Amino acid sequence: MKRPLLSTILTLLTLSTVSAQNTDLILTSYSGQSQIKAQGSITLKPGFHIPSGSTVRIYTSSSLQTHPVLQTQPSGNQNYILTRTFRKAGVTLANLSQSRTVEEENQSIQYFDGLGRPLQSIQVMASPTHKDIVQHTEYDGFGRESKKYLPYATSGSMDGSYKPTAGVDVMNFYSPTVGWDAAVKKTGYPYAETQFENSPLNRVQAQGSPGESWQLSSGHTVRTDYGTNETNDVKLWQLNAAENGATATYYQPGRLYKTTIKDENWSSGKSGTVEEYKDFDGRVVLKRVWETESKKLETHYVYDDFGDLRYVIPPAVSVNTFSEDPADPNYDAYIYGYKYDGRRRLTEKKIPGKGKEELVYNNNDQVVLSRDANRRAAGEWLFSKYDAFGRVIMTGIYTSTESAVTLTAQINSNGQTIGRLWENPTTTDQGYTNAVFPTNIAYYHTIHYYDRYDFPENSFGAPTGNQASGARVKTLLTGTKTTTLGTGTMLLTTHYYDLEGRVIQSKSQNHIGGTDITDNSYSFTGELESSTRRHTVNGQTTTITTTNEYDHVGRLVNSRQQLNSQPEVTLLANSYNEIGQLRTKTVGADQQGNNPVNTTDYRYNERGWMTSTTSPHFSQQLSYQDPVKGAAAQWNGNISEQQWGQTTTLNQHFVYSYDKLNRLTNGSSPTSGMSELLNYDDMGNITQLTRDGSGISYTYTGNRLNTVSGGINGSYSYDENGNAKTDRMGMNLSYNHLNIPRQVTGGGNTITYLYDAAGNKLRKTASTSGQRDYAGGIEYQNGVIELIHTAEGVAYRNANGTYSYRYNLTDHLGNVRATIYRNPNTNAVEVLQRDDYYPFGLQKSPNPVYGNNKYLYNGKEKQEELGGQLDYGARFYDPVIGRWNVVDPLAEKYISISPYVYAANNSIKFIDPNGKEIWIYYQDENGDDQKIQYSAGMDYQGRNQFVASIVMALNRMNTVQMGEKLLESIISSDNFFNFKNELPRDRKGNLIDQAEAAFKRNESGGGDILAGNALKSNEYRLLENVSHELFHGYQYENGQNNRVSNEVEAYLFGRSIYQNYMMNNDMGFSSMPWGTSTVAGKIYEESMSGLMYAPSFDVNMFKKAVDNFRGGSTANQDGKYGYGAPVPVTQNPLIKSFYPLIK
Repeated sequence: MKRPLLSTILTLLTLSTVSAQNTDLILTSYSGQSQIKAQGSITLKPGFHIPSGSTVRIYTSSSLQTHPVLQTQPSGNQNYILTRTFRKAGVTLANLSQSRTVEEENQSIQYFDGLGRPLQSIQVMASPTHKDIVQHTEYDGFGRESKKYLPYATSGSMDGSYKPTAGVDVMNFYSPTVGWDAAVKKTGYPYAETQFENSPLNRVQAQGSPGESWQLSSGHTVRTDYGTNETNDVKLWQLNAAENGATATYYQPGRLYKTTIKDENWSSGKSGTVEEYKDFDGRVVLKRVWETESKKLETHYVYDDFGDLRYVIPPAVSVNTFSEDPADPNYDAYIYGYKYDGRRRLTEKKIPGKGKEELVYNNNDQVVLSRDANRRAAGEWLFSKYDAFGRVIMTGIYTSTESAVTLTAQINSNGQTIGRLWENPTTTDQGYTNAVFPTNIAYYHTIHYYDRYDFPENSFGAPTGNQASGARVKTLLTGTKTTTLGTGTMLLTTHYYDLEGRVIQSKSQNHIGGTDITDNSYSFTGELESSTRRHTVNGQTTTITTTNEYDHVGRLVNSRQQLNSQPEVTLLANSYNEIGQLRTKTVGADQQGNNPVNTTDYRYNERGWMTSTTSPHFSQQLSYQDPVKGAAAQWNGNISEQQWGQTTTLNQHFVYSYDKLNRLTNGSSPTSGMSELLNYDDMGNITQLTRDGSGISYTYTGNRLNTVSGGINGSYSYDENGNAKTDRMGMNLSYNHLNIPRQVTGGGNTITYLYDAAGNKLRKTASTSGQRDYAGGIEYQNGVIELIHTAEGVAYRNANGTYSYRYNLTDHLGNVRATIYRNPNTNAVEVLQRDDYYPFGLQKSPNPVYGNNKYLYNGKEKQEELGGQLDYGARFYDPVIGRWNVVDPLAEKYISISPYVYAANNSIKFIDPNGKEIWIYYQDENGDDQKIQYSAGMDYQGRNQFVASIVMALNRMNTVQMGEKLLESIISSDNFFNFKNELPRDRKGNLIDQAEAAFKRNESGGGDILAGNALKSNEYRLLENVSHELFHGYQYENGQNNRVSNEVEAYLFGRSIYQNYMMNNDMGFSSMPWGTSTVAGKIYEESMSGLMYAPSFDVNMFKKAVDNFRGGSTANQDGKYGYGAPVPVTQNPLIKSFYPLIK
């Protein structure tokens, strides 16, 4: 075993950047770094040599900040854990005690009391001016954290010592009179208070937030009431005998747990409250929201005897019985339906207004075939094939009109005949054998290659130079072929890695007949420092080089870009306030950061909500609970007013109002003459929209829009998947298998869209405007490059072949409000285009009119040929009518509202998500609903301890190769995986005090990791538990539903992540027992230990662990997994694909 250290040491062994803390830098040899920089001079001594093929940026800059030496002095009279993260190479045990600057090493200290509870969390010298950032924690007499403080930056000591006066210091930091950072909102209440009920359950009754407006005495807190159901209060839905419908009676009183939530806007009565009823197994059976004192909207959940969700009955359905008979209008129009096979695998799914979807599995519980209603009509199935490690290697179309039952039998028979359910790699044909069902493939969509570079038609070849060889890329995706839909042409992308498994080069074919080669370099801690893309078409190469710089704790401080041989520009330069919030952003400066095009100043309120952005060319101010233009105050995060102006003067404004369901009902701007008034039905479908006094009426069948009349007139028809075939403009639309428009005709125009099988738009051809090609952010018009997208706008091609940078100034939703540039002739900053929008996104006529920016509302491309619809990637949005024209792919995540509704009908606060994300939900230190998107290796500098703990665990998981692999899969999923600050409960609804986290699946895919106990857990055990629960998400994502087997895999994965992480960082580990002292426990422990250290997956050892899990695992001492007979074990569980990384 490696020698453990007394402190936590995070070391990432790779080469990176050399930078000088002194003004001058002298180098005698090259060490593989991607950047060499200094404040003063750089001297390369004789013998300094850079190998051919290396890319190195050498520069000096007076803007490089000098960082002080760490003087950390942890308080010896306190319990603490010191975490050291090294940002430069060369740290060994021999030189561990040497002095380093805060740029070379980051430190954080967690102080605990004698009960192991967190007292203070200190990021040493982490603020922009090298102050300690402190998160202070206090407990009441019952050990509860009844007051949660905002983080603050110290004005004195910067040594990481325990701050005994932290309670006073945080008050002073936020004090309106003595607070010293002007960019931080001042308040006399920098804390959120919690009111608990007087019982041993310690349930929250009221949750306040920072700021005077949200204190417990303000009347604007989140309140929670607890109770049970009453007589004739909640319907008890039960399946009929044929299991093709359900009938309701009523629950007996006291048989359900009732929770009533009242948000900060609630004042009295029922309106605006949310009631949730759960049965004794912890399943939600009813969610009831009160729109008014007398009108309630109810969503019912119907389960079978196994506890599987069978139906969801949304608010539009008020009957007491329904069936799947086509004669029953409610089922097809409104109700969600699910069916399962004998192994409790989801086999059928029906979304309201959309035909049923079917899934077919193999004996490994992997989805082999699937089809929706459109594919069924075409006689097609979408297929997936797997390798021996359970990775998807092929997708495409299989032609068959046979039933799911028949195909399941064929799949099982094929597996028995050939003795396996996966394809093996070859160097011929498509790179894999073709023995597993289906073998008669009509059309490939994608082919993925792992672990090797000798796959067929790899025209880009094997790794070279410092790229990891084929022997070092096990488990990594090395190549992908993706079909251009409608053509059959497959385009290749090959990835090359460094020794740490990071992509340092990608080579890909584009649909225009050229190639794209991108080279990346990283800092020691994995931050992307530079990226060079060479885009070649018809022998002409466009080179785009982007260089990023970070501060001493990894916050992005500037990003520069060079196009071909043009002078480098500073796309953006960021500065931050003392607690890490973005303070200013400067765009369009020169290489040295001088002469910028624009600087925007950002401000926030006590809750972290943006309140203003100020710049010379666009400014905005948002009001919430503090309106000044006559709107009703909004304490729950809804925006009550928006003021804006074309300079720093705010001479325009919108006033907003909402109903009790937080749906926008009125958005009016008397200064600009814009207004929208809206009415909704029970599903959130707009029934009346009055824009600038002109009314539009909507009629529906279910959630499908039939007609609009009044201000605009038109009618709609739909295909079996719920996609609009004809729209209000009389256009006729057809779709590909991704439900994205393929061709649109009408009005004398034909628009054809070309996509690849991954859903990327490649080309748009219109008979009126010609051909537009999209090549990864580079856009061609009729064969000539027109623009290149950048992080802050576009680089627009001039007639002489050079490029002029145009910058987008956006509001809080990412809507482009001004497009500016520096006129190359006059050197003056000019506004090319200004854009204002109605509340649901309709663009007001642009001013000046000579601008041609089409990426506007939410930054999405406007489709002029389709009446101004906006391309969101997964589907098109029509701002004229304020709704989608196709079913939301994530409809089941918003099950109480119509799948055509945009942004939950609150388009001032929300934008539409696209999936492929991990979100961490938290309550803004006070119960307010907030969320942050996780990206691998992200640096969280925010104020919430829960978020910081989860991000730390995920980042540590990401440093372990098997963890990185799992996170890549989860993040690339089409589903959401959410971490929530909620306490896990057992099937009876009781809190699980010892559980750090628990995975709760969504029937539509994805799920929630309930991690409310995260802050009570040792940070390394939290790493193990987060990894365990994410693996459950991975299992559910891949359709693996064996409960006991899944638990064994998840325990093995989580423990392996923990121990690999500890060993990789020279910390050793304290191994917790797997099994009890029983015979079964000893067998279970021997099996699990053997699996952890085995060089390859041993199915017999795995079966032994599964067989003895119930009787011998310490995880089942309470019998929650039962004590039944051994369960069947699949030969190829998902955990197998993580070998040999587990060892």
